[in-house]
Amino acid sequence: MFTFGSLMGLCTVVYVIKHAFGRGSGEIGGWELRGAGQRIAAIMRTTIAEGLRAKVAGGFAILILISIPLFCITATGDGTIKGRVQMFVSYSMGFAGFLLAILTILFACRSLSVEIASRQIYGIVSKPVPRWQIVMGKWCGVMLVDLVLLLLAAVLTYSGTHLIIANFKSQLRHDLVTHGSLTPDQAATTVEALSEVKGVGKSGMESPLISLFSERLGKTQEEVGVMLLRLPEVMRVNLRRFDELRRRVLVARSVISAPVPDFTEAIDEYYNMLKEQNRLPTDWTMERIRRQIEAELTGAFCSIPFNEGRVWSLKGPAPQEGTGWVMSLRFKIRAPRQPLATQYEGITLEEDKLLCLWTLGDPQKPKFQPKIDQVPINNYEEIEIPQDGVEKDGTVIVGFENIDPRKIEAIFDLPNDGLQLLYRVGPWELGFSQALLAMLIPLSCLAAFGVCASTFLSFPVGTLIVLTLYIISSSMGFLADSLAVTKEYAPPPEQRTLVYETRRLTVEALGWALSIGDLDPVTKLMEGRAVGWSQLGNAAWKFSLLKGAAVLFIGVLTLRRRELAAVIV
Repeated sequence: MFTFGSLMGLCTVVYVIKHAFGRGSGEIGGWELRGAGQRIAAIMRTTIAEGLRAKVAGGFAILILISIPLFCITATGDGTIKGRVQMFVSYSMGFAGFLLAILTILFACRSLSVEIASRQIYGIVSKPVPRWQIVMGKWCGVMLVDLVLLLLAAVLTYSGTHLIIANFKSQLRHDLVTHGSLTPDQAATTVEALSEVKGVGKSGMESPLISLFSERLGKTQEEVGVMLLRLPEVMRVNLRRFDELRRRVLVARSVISAPVPDFTEAIDEYYNMLKEQNRLPTDWTMERIRRQIEAELTGAFCSIPFNEGRVWSLKGPAPQEGTGWVMSLRFKIRAPRQPLATQYEGITLEEDKLLCLWTLGDPQKPKFQPKIDQVPINNYEEIEIPQDGVEKDGTVIVGFENIDPRKIEAIFDLPNDGLQLLYRVGPWELGFSQALLAMLIPLSCLAAFGVCASTFLSFPVGTLIVLTLYIISSSMGFLADSLAVTKEYAPPPEQRTLVYETRRLTVEALGWALSIGDLDPVTKLMEGRAVGWSQLGNAAWKFSLLKGAAVLFIGVLTLRRRELAAVIV
């Protein structure tokens, strides 16, 4: 009986698909697939031509052509070469993404609404062209314009980045001749060596820059050090920042976050102890008690008081000899109160900094490396890990001890971005290309929203609604804070009122419905972090394929129900 039912169900599905995608199924052309590529391409070309005639795409292209070179000229950052490149990349790609989002909304919302209002669409719907192909053609036209303009912004950003670096090298060449007493040929040789620097960065005479300059110029490291000391202070700082630039910005790095231990056994032991001592709250459920215990254990693990420490074991890739391999530890320490400057045993403890002891490697092995330093709180910092600090299988054992005598807790936000291991996976061009693909994902969702709105709304109304939805989507964090539904404001589950649950469900529903991407490619590009192919694939599936396709399907159903024109025989 089950086999017979399955066979009948399969036959029914085949029958429905055959008739749904055949001619004459509900509208002219139905859901027919035959010849779909040619019709979609034709509608796509018509959409692009209409956009060019309306000067929508051209106007935004001019804005991109003007703004990005202007950013290249005016970007200063913190006054160093690294800060300037980071500021330029952030401004140029961020502004280009914003412009393309606005263009997508305008272009998509007018794609069908203007043709319907002017009755130009009669020439299409009166032909055997399925309306799903009309919608897909409009969407593809919008996305092709976005792709072209995004590539234009990418070319300008890439060229501007290398122009900033070229200007820095030109100034360095001039200073080496003017202040460093080098010949023009020696200065050119020294500047060319900058592109060959590899390995971790070190301070003072151990810097890889000095070693390479010494090799290229045929001088001792002491002579090179004296030569660099004669350079202007600004140029010496820029040389150090340029070395950071090639290791931490102009590179594609992957991230491994420090995990939080599994507290299941500890929770069971603590729960059983409370039960044996009759200390369990009588008005609490077991689930609530276990959640409270887990929160306390996690908070205690992430908070490190004075004279206490933690050890993390992070598994990264195996070190690679002779390839300029660099691995970094990126962290951000929070504190319950701001440290004030003070003197302690002849040491100046600076304001807003904590005195910490970092260790790399197994303390039982000779490669163990301790390091005492003051690190800023509430700011991201990086510690580069030499190959000696990494095991042969890629394991990095990181130790931290809070030795600040001001007795301020050090708090790491784990397992998020409080402590991360970064390692190189490719050149900057790889991260740049992944960031461009990530920027296309929210644009594809906005294009789907706009085309769907244009099937039943006028151009001004559709633009206003989609633009409002885009603004809400971009400010969901602010909205959650305004309605006090974030983690910091959330009361215990048993104390949550109907009003709070309504606010929370509203924010979550809006966030789910309006979310168009969560990869943050511009920030990652500025920090030398790759988006990652797996993250790109997940985001493309979640937003472009599922959400975008669902919105376009709604638009197709809406357009199919509108009697725009009919063939009279």
